[in-house]
Amino acid sequence: MQAFGIDRLTTNFQPVVDIDTGRVVAHEALSRASINGAPVAPDRLLHDAYQSGTADELDSVFIESALRAAATRGLLSPHSLFVNVEPISLANGFITAPLLSAPPLVIEITERALTADPGALLTSAAALRAAGHLIAIDDLGAEPASLALLPLLAPEIVKLDMNLIRRQPDRTTAAMMTAVAAYAERSGALVLAEGVETAEHITRARALGASVAQGWHFGKPSESARDAPGVTVRRAGPGRHSAAPVRDSIDTTPFGVVSAETPLRVGDRAMLVQVSILLEERAAAAGDSAVLLSTFQSGDNISENTRRRYDRLIESGCLLTAYSTGASAALPHPARSVTVDDADPLAAEWDVVLLTADYAAALTAREIDASRHREGLYEFVLTTDRDLVTRSARALLAR
Repeated sequence: MQAFGIDRLTTNFQPVVDIDTGRVVAHEALSRASINGAPVAPDRLLHDAYQSGTADELDSVFIESALRAAATRGLLSPHSLFVNVEPISLANGFITAPLLSAPPLVIEITERALTADPGALLTSAAALRAAGHLIAIDDLGAEPASLALLPLLAPEIVKLDMNLIRRQPDRTTAAMMTAVAAYAERSGALVLAEGVETAEHITRARALGASVAQGWHFGKPSESARDAPGVTVRRAGPGRHSAAPVRDSIDTTPFGVVSAETPLRVGDRAMLVQVSILLEERAAAAGDSAVLLSTFQSGDNISENTRRRYDRLIESGCLLTAYSTGASAALPHPARSVTVDDADPLAAEWDVVLLTADYAAALTAREIDASRHREGLYEFVLTTDRDLVTRSARALLAR
């Protein structure tokens, strides 16, 4: 701790309460630090640590403090303790060891981790689940793009941003309510409302689909806490999308995912180009709740017209990633460009995968005969099945 100037670090616990019964089912661990005897907000410490490149080390200090304090107070029931983890820690794998050896926890991941590095996040989440932990997405609603990425992470618990509870409802609130309801219905995920301070907040939390909550209405953070039974997650029933992660590998491609379950059709290049552009237009219309993943075979296929269209997509707030062999130069910032090896099966595919808060579609195609390229005939599938689209997106992000 001295490396960060911290002379005292304590962990407080805030109760998580079942709204119907008022029973405490879990606690969230919240670290409190002081420097030279004066309290310092964790957000300020983390900001300074991010600036100095030591955020994952500071996060590890917070986590170890939380685990020690929980063990001292006997908070050992499975999934009775919520612990926050910074995105950079997940990306670097820095906190893997202390968490993998801990009793089953609820790992809170802030929604900005979804947009920062989805591929690294999925890898870390799979390792944490394998150790028995549940994943909670924190502050959902602060970044609209996270709604489209929600099924990719497939969290067992969704924590609603407190502003959704406290502010006057608007169309953004309605969109969030609809998206969360659809996800919870498909996955069986638990919805938790943060920042509940009044009876009116409880009414709003129920309307947004929350069954558990935390906030000063139920209790302020304190150093004292008793063991609780832990949160219970309703698993998805037969035929529903499961919250358990699909363990996609680099050998899986969107064409492999979709064609295994959907009959192939044959179409020409001109038609598929128009379908691709249509999906791009849907992404632009969705604005900052859209995620678009595209493969181009060779980087030479990324034309100036494509770059101009992608410029407009970036301006709309769409999260965009392009996959191709060779360089994908001059893509608009902050689009991600991923280089694919010539031997990768993905190198032979034409994919456009779109996820928004309320729409999902994937076009995936392979040329029938590369030696007859001028004819431009492709086997293809176009699907709007959200589960297949989500699995296709995971297959790309696995790279």
